[in-house]
Amino acid sequence: MALGSTSFDFQKAELFQRLHGVQQNLKKGNYAIDDLGSILPASVMMHDMDKLQPLAVSYMNNWGAEHLGTSVDEINALGDAYYNKYFIKEESLAIFEGIEKYLHEADFDKQYNFFQRVKLHQEVAYKWFYSVCKLIKIKEGDCTVNKMIMLSSPVEGIDLMISRVNKVLDEDIYVKNNYKIFATLTRREKEIIAMIANGKSSKEIADELFISIHTVNTHRKNVIQKTQCNSFATLLKFAIAFELL
Repeated sequence: MALGSTSFDFQKAELFQRLHGVQQNLKKGNYAIDDLGSILPASVMMHDMDKLQPLAVSYMNNWGAEHLGTSVDEINALGDAYYNKYFIKEESLAIFEGIEKYLHEADFDKQYNFFQRVKLHQEVAYKWFYSVCKLIKIKEGDCTVNKMIMLSSPVEGIDLMISRVNKVLDEDIYVKNNYKIFATLTRREKEIIAMIANGKSSKEIADELFISIHTVNTHRKNVIQKTQCNSFATLLKFAIAFELL
């Protein structure tokens, strides 16, 4: 599932709808927090708050506990080590900043959404999750208290999407760094590069362009000198980057 695809948009909308339903039912006291484990096929965490600052995790549903291989007591006992154990430090720092800003605004109508990689129980590779963090008011006895709820749902296929994005970014950097070289090439030299990249020999190029092999070899030398592509692989990369094929 690629980011921005119809499937992902549907999954995101479904997650928001679930969160809204959970918020309304908890606020009305229609069901207890413990019932969440059987309602949502995603990780659900509830944080106790003090003046809109999270104190500790007060609840985690069975889905989340099983996939992380932990419990609420273990999470609270780990403290900051919890984030080092299950998440990537650089991503967590950025998420903390976003959550801090969100809590500072204290707008119960808004939510904070983010992607993060999570190391699940007995897994080596991290898995991407899309998370929704929201301040809510819930009924506890005769009182209404503030809580922070976080729903996290796995996003399949995002690793492939990110690798494709990185590939495009790499290509953009390559084009930017080599554009001046490309601009110095003559029309004939670009033609020669395309034919070499297609695996044609000097004789085949000479026959197709109605020029001598000596002229082809001269063009080859000029191309190598200008592009600094001393191997077929580097010349092929150049040809693909500048859409000569």
